[in-house]
Amino acid sequence: MSPAGELARADARETGSEDAALDVLTGHETDGTERTARVEAKNDRAFVCFVGSKQRVTNGNSGRCRRRSEHVATNTLGCEMLKDFGSAGFLAASPEAQMHECEDTGMLTVFVGKLDNLEEMARNVDLPADANPAHVVTQMKATFGTYFLEELRGRWAFAMVHPMREAVFAAVDSESSHTIYRGRGCEGGIVILHAEEDSDFNPCKCDDLDVFELKKIPPASFISGKKHINPHRYTHATSDDDLYGAYETFEDVGYERAGGNDPLTDFSKDLKATLT
Repeated sequence: MSPAGELARADARETGSEDAALDVLTGHETDGTERTARVEAKNDRAFVCFVGSKQRVTNGNSGRCRRRSEHVATNTLGCEMLKDFGSAGFLAASPEAQMHECEDTGMLTVFVGKLDNLEEMARNVDLPADANPAHVVTQMKATFGTYFLEELRGRWAFAMVHPMREAVFAAVDSESSHTIYRGRGCEGGIVILHAEEDSDFNPCKCDDLDVFELKKIPPASFISGKKHINPHRYTHATSDDDLYGAYETFEDVGYERAGGNDPLTDFSKDLKATLT
């Protein structure tokens, strides 16, 4: 590379605008959309979450789904083991993935994509404006249940693993810009998987995965629990009944509830006021 080219790259590294330097070197002017796509691509890394069944299989096949899921994560997708829960599960992700671990509960969150309103969401949970988006959605989930999901703007997807409850939570944006697959292992465990969008990897055709019912999480939907991982649409809570069903969503979600006094009545009004 010419001396001018080297200087352009050096300046770009200092300013964080290497795309601009490449434009100078190639004579190609990149528009804002293309640059945004490049930034998102850097954050669109692979991850695999596995949560084992509480009723462990005791025959010769015990742990097969876990072993195969780990093999796909580390060997096929190039992920690193971030947390190993033994037979209870694991979370593996690309080295560049945006991660957060909650010190109190041990809950791990992996985030892909970009939050356009990161500063606003961070402010709602008393975090710095430039906080890791994985940390932001972790705090939002802990504070507001699923109520915050419709407030997120941008192209994003994330997954959480709660090791103490051996449960998962995952959600995607309204356009399903980043694809997350969810499926159940032959032994009852749950697999959550995301591969880089431009990769040739197709989990539905991967013979190494010991998973059935592997499907995409639909747009504007989330899954939650450890038994039933059917997708649920997320919307604003319009009643106390809705809020009750959506708040504690690491347990299997149920939106119907018998009548009676609801202790969340006053809380729900404050919550709506906070997020509007």
